[in-house]
Formats: sequence, C-alpha cells, structure tokens
Amino acid sequence: MKKLPKQLLILFGFFGLFLAFTSHAETLTVKTKTTNNNPAIFQYRVPRGYDAKRKERYRVLVFFGGRNTNGADLVKENTSWVKWADEHGFFIIAPGFQDDKYWDPEAWSGKALINALRILRRRYNICTNKLLYYGYSAGSQAANLFAAWRPDLTRAWVSHACGVFHEPSSKMRGVPGLVTCGDADKARYIISRSFVENSRKKGVDIIWKSYPNHPHNVPTESVRLARAFLLHYHNASRSDLLPDQSTGKIGIVPKFIGDDQEGVYYPADSPKARNILVVDRVPLPSREIANAWGKPAK
Repeated sequence: MKKLPKQLLILFGFFGLFLAFTSHAETLTVKTKTTNNNPAIFQYRVPRGYDAKRKERYRVLVFFGGRNTNGADLVKENTSWVKWADEHGFFIIAPGFQDDKYWDPEAWSGKALINALRILRRRYNICTNKLLYYGYSAGSQAANLFAAWRPDLTRAWVSHACGVFHEPSSKMRGVPGLVTCGDADKARYIISRSFVENSRKKGVDIIWKSYPNHPHNVPTESVRLARAFLLHYHNASRSDLLPDQSTGKIGIVPKFIGDDQEGVYYPADSPKARNILVVDRVPLPSREIANAWGKPAK
C-alpha cells in the first residue's frame, strides 16, 4: 500500500484536531401522532471540545424559545447562549414544536423529548436524568410544565415572561426554579407573582425577580441571572454526571436573602434579612446568583 506524503498526514492531523475542538449544530426527528409535529423536530448543539471518552457525562440544557420557534436560531454559532454553553460544556437541545399544545408534555411533547434525548444519548456521552430547562414567553410555559411533569428528571428550571404555570405542589420541593418577568408585562407579571406566592405556601422555594418598565421582552439582566442560576445547580450536582450516580434533591439553601421591594440583598443570618416581609423575601443560594439578582445592601 502506497504511503501518504508526510505533508498530507500533518494536514489530516490538524484537521482532526480542528474537529475535536469545533462545536456543531445538528437536527434530529421523532415520529409522533400529532397534526403539526409529525415528525417533531429538534435542533441540538455539541459543545466545543466535546470528548466522548470523558468519564463525566455532559449536562443537557433544554432550551424552549418563543411560540412555534423552529429551534434553529437557538443553536446558531456565536450566539451568546451558545458561547456560554460551549464555555461550560453544555449540550443544547432546542425543540422546534409547532402548535398541538406542545407546552403540555403529558399530551405528546414530553414523550417526544424523552425519545429525542434517548437518540442523542446513543450518539453522545450525555446526562439525560437531570436536565436543565430554560424558556421565555411560550417557551417559558414549556420549561416549567416539563419540569413539573418529570421532576425526577429535572435539576433546575427557568421561566421568563410566563403566562401558564403548573399547579404548585410539594412534589417540586428540591427542584429549584427561577421565575422572572418585566413588570410592564402586566398580565404575565401578575400570573408569575401569584405562582411564586402559591409555591411558597406548598414549601417550594422559587427565586423571583421582576424588571421595572420592561414589557414582553427578555432583558439582558434576566439572562445573566438565569445563567448564574443554572450554572450554580449544575456545579452543585456534578455527581449527576457520573455513571449511575445522582446528587438527589438539592432545593434552594439561602446564603443571602433578597428584598424584592428594594432590589438589595443581605446575608441570610443578618437581622435585616430576618426583618424582610415574608412576601418580599427572595432566597439566594450563592454570591454569584445574588449579584445577578440585585445589589448588596449598604
């Protein structure tokens, strides 16, 4: 067999190294019995530097965009979410669901996501039993409804500008949630605030943050908070990523307490923190989350 020139071998070596450190987006499909989602389409992105032989599995972020998004824009190269996911080694899977009440996972979309993750797990070394969820607008409905549908498969979830929530239940204890909304998005603001209060009555701690004068949009500050929140619970439960292991339920253990009225936070054990009205108390489990949520009190 004729040997390849040395220069060509070097070129192939550099090309292989380039592939190893390049992230990429792909599409997969899942058959369903729906009118508008047969097949259901999922976009996913492999993080830069993916290592199939790594002992620790890769975390998956399920990203729900606005109503009837095709998911493609959520996994594009050089978007801020993709850069962040690459930095921390997260896979992103973005459902491209269309109508058929896709935000209700019990009907069909939950099974479709589970099947998509099963396919993805055959291809890549990912963790599918402790997922992160993020969604905004109609996607925020899916983010919390999917988490409540299978809390056993959820590590943490975020809903921004949400109009439909699951019924608050004690089964969500130990499944950290973050709810954010602009206060000028009046109907969703009222719904979101009511959900947080009703969840707390069930013993479920939810981090809450509103953004003054913001209508139905996604403030940069809300994205910063969401990422700090998701990263905190990813790092706090790294044993999830080891074969046949899980950190179990975590919940929100506050190191700081935010005052929702003032937008400032205090150490959890301080007298001023204890004096915040219950309805305005926001549990903050880390300095990073606290700084993304508000400002330290002077």
